[in-house]
Amino acid sequence: MTGADADGFARVHPISPFIRGGLVVLGVLGYLVSQQIDTLAAAFGGGDGGSGREGPAGAVPGVATLLQVGAVALVVLGAILLGLVSWWFTRYRIGEDSIEMRTGALFRQHRQVRYDRIQAVDVVRPLLARLCGLSEVRVESAGGGDSHLSIAYLRAADAESVRERLLGLAHRAAAGPPTTAGSPEEGGLGPDRRAGDRPEERLLTVPPGRIVASVLLSGEAIFLAGIGVIAVVLALVGLAPAVTGFFPVVVVAGGRALLRLTRWWGLVIGLRGGTLTSQRGLTDTRTSSVPIHRVQAVAIEQPWLWRRPGWWSLKVNVAGAEIGSASEAASDAVLVPVATTDEVLRLLAVVTDDPETTAEVGSLVGATPDGFVGQPRRARWVHPFAHRHIGYLAGRRALVLRRGWLDRSLQVVPWHRVQSLTVSQGPVSRRLDLASVAVVSTVGPVSPEVCHLDRAGAEALRGLVEAHASPARRDEDGGPACNGGPDTVDYEG
Repeated sequence: MTGADADGFARVHPISPFIRGGLVVLGVLGYLVSQQIDTLAAAFGGGDGGSGREGPAGAVPGVATLLQVGAVALVVLGAILLGLVSWWFTRYRIGEDSIEMRTGALFRQHRQVRYDRIQAVDVVRPLLARLCGLSEVRVESAGGGDSHLSIAYLRAADAESVRERLLGLAHRAAAGPPTTAGSPEEGGLGPDRRAGDRPEERLLTVPPGRIVASVLLSGEAIFLAGIGVIAVVLALVGLAPAVTGFFPVVVVAGGRALLRLTRWWGLVIGLRGGTLTSQRGLTDTRTSSVPIHRVQAVAIEQPWLWRRPGWWSLKVNVAGAEIGSASEAASDAVLVPVATTDEVLRLLAVVTDDPETTAEVGSLVGATPDGFVGQPRRARWVHPFAHRHIGYLAGRRALVLRRGWLDRSLQVVPWHRVQSLTVSQGPVSRRLDLASVAVVSTVGPVSPEVCHLDRAGAEALRGLVEAHASPARRDEDGGPACNGGPDTVDYEG
């Protein structure tokens, strides 16, 4: 990290622009060099190009080669100058109440994120940056994806220091203002203190062998195995050329399986204060955090191929968690890609901070406890195999929904996180006197819904939500109860 200037702004690492555009630069240089290898060998190595034959426009090959080399050198020099200019005008500052980022030489941009709006601070190490010992710091803000901030790149130790400092400042801002005005070190955590003064507690380490096994027991792996069998059969009957038609499909499916393997390799889940931390990655490594108080809904899911080993995945909806590409957002929403039943329930107890709800979820794994409300018998017309597995359990602090026969899914929505409720009926549901209920949560992979209940049962669930949501929200916020429970109750169909 370059030293701060008089205004407190510091610059990122000088080679940051070249890391950001590293793959493009390497690709262009590789292409240019490959195009000139023969010419350079001929001009300087006594090959055919040195016979004195003139090239186009009457130039001898040696002069033409020098011109081409000079053009490449100018392009490289121009790229270096542009990179240095970009680096010079890229600065950041950790101020008293916000972190600021300034970029651009001609078109300047000034972005800032207040500490009380910080939701998470992640450290990302793409492969090229990792080889250079650099890391990127990503700051997630409550304002959505457009308000997030990225500091790329810093030395690995500096990036970790910046992350710890920002987490400390965010913790202090969330705890309230300092006791003495203008004294950031007093009252809560000061800039040089850590939110991580408490040691991090390691909750879960996923063995690499389990990650590999989960990929082998995935839909992509089964699909690739089927393609392999078909390819062998086609080759045996003399239709080997037809096998090439499967190549694009194999690349896509294999790429997804490989991405899952490299993304979750070496996963370690920890707990520091009220924040879950995650470290993972094989080629690109990432250290991310999930504030527990921003988790809106939780789901544990079990594909049918994982039934025998007893594995589950755990996903969460986090308020405002949206940064990077769609694939990054999807991976951030998955807290644990594969874990045993005991490990998932232990993490669920931490995320919900409610052992009672965790026990209720555990009772729904492969059983039907007292208090579980399922589908009526006539729902077998729409769910001939799964109707006994679909329903809900209204707990004291959360609503637990269950669905699925082959692929199992359990969703947990704390009562105080219920935003709205949707009751819907399609043509078939109306004829069978059934209704589906969806609990609206924040954007994420968890979609809490229980389908094709008895219509009277759906109305009863609506009443339960109204009865529980308002007191729960009052207890959580410490304010007066709202009338009516959830914000809205919509009817469709």
